[in-house]
Amino acid sequence: MEHKKLAIGALVFLLFAGVVSVSASAPDASSAHGPGVPEFVQAVPDWLQANSNGFGDPLTGEVTALETFNNYLYAGTHHPVDPMLLYDGARMFRSPDGVNWTAIGQPGFGVVGDTKPPAVLDLAVFNGRIYASTGRGNAAQIWRSLNGTTWAPMVETGFSDPNNHDITALAVYDNKIYAGAANTDTGAQIWRSPSGDNNTWTQVAPAAPGSAPATITGFAVFGGALYAAVESDAPAQIWRSTSGDNNTWTAVVSDGFGNSNTTLIGGMAVFANNLYVGAGNTVNRAQLWRYDGVTWNPVSVQGLGDPNNQKVEMVFVFQNQLYVSVKNTVAGIKLWRSPDGTSWERANLDGFGDSNNSGTNWSNATATFLCNLYVGTSNVVAGGELWATQQRCAYIPLTVRSP
Repeated sequence: MEHKKLAIGALVFLLFAGVVSVSASAPDASSAHGPGVPEFVQAVPDWLQANSNGFGDPLTGEVTALETFNNYLYAGTHHPVDPMLLYDGARMFRSPDGVNWTAIGQPGFGVVGDTKPPAVLDLAVFNGRIYASTGRGNAAQIWRSLNGTTWAPMVETGFSDPNNHDITALAVYDNKIYAGAANTDTGAQIWRSPSGDNNTWTQVAPAAPGSAPATITGFAVFGGALYAAVESDAPAQIWRSTSGDNNTWTAVVSDGFGNSNTTLIGGMAVFANNLYVGAGNTVNRAQLWRYDGVTWNPVSVQGLGDPNNQKVEMVFVFQNQLYVSVKNTVAGIKLWRSPDGTSWERANLDGFGDSNNSGTNWSNATATFLCNLYVGTSNVVAGGELWATQQRCAYIPLTVRSP
């Protein structure tokens, strides 16, 4: 892989409500790293690439999920399945320092045959174990590990329904683990388990409507309730459930925030006592919405100043700032940040310097590790990339341990 060094002259930060110019130049990015790790490429100050493209395989077109567990950062990926190969599909990697990566087990969790999963769609930690949900192929699965290296299936056939082809989101709420599934016949579903074990999962919400398969794009806990974002070809929806075992869900958004063209929805995060949700409108493009528990209000101008900004995907809180990412297949993924939810600034160079970095998997491919923010991208040309801010914790030594 030939590595480029980006020299950045004037970087323009486009605010949601104005324009501010900031000058920045990239330092020389040359240093030695472990096997499979490139010389880092600096996109803007504070961002460096933390993996080789596709972790060394250009067919690994996306870093789809990130999670911290037992002092390691875990990364799940999407790799199309080749039926002629014995082992193929999704791969898991982990790192003790966010720089040096080790592949975990065989591709596709070692599944042989046509049920191997192409993608890890989300990761979550529950009761001292790490969980991985899969999709983008056959019936979805959920895998679990106690030590991060040995994995066992907890759900193997889409909750006994092969039409559940994606388990797109995981969440922990009220001492239970929740999973959002996309069903090709009945729409989005929500399942939960008190233990995560086999045969303990029950469906707890009615399937969301929509003539196309509906998808749970994210969960969030706000005001003591669990919220789920639902995307389909119908207007975007957000459902809410309070704690307890009554399985009662209420639609707090059922009409695309009052616009039937708002069919796309992204991740969610709680920031400054408000719930923020990413969205996309087929006419007005990318949007960000804020909910105070009573009223929904738009935060951003239409399209965030660029008609190619399709939707807000990632919504994440890092170091007391709210970060959002915008999918853009022309210029590349764009990140914004705000200290208060009102004033905003650009947080990266378009596509981190590569327009093929078009977006990220909602908020699933975002994590905080060793005081840095990590964001995984989709790059079907050169392989998925992983980018990190560079703000090492002074009290945590940077050491490399064997897996």
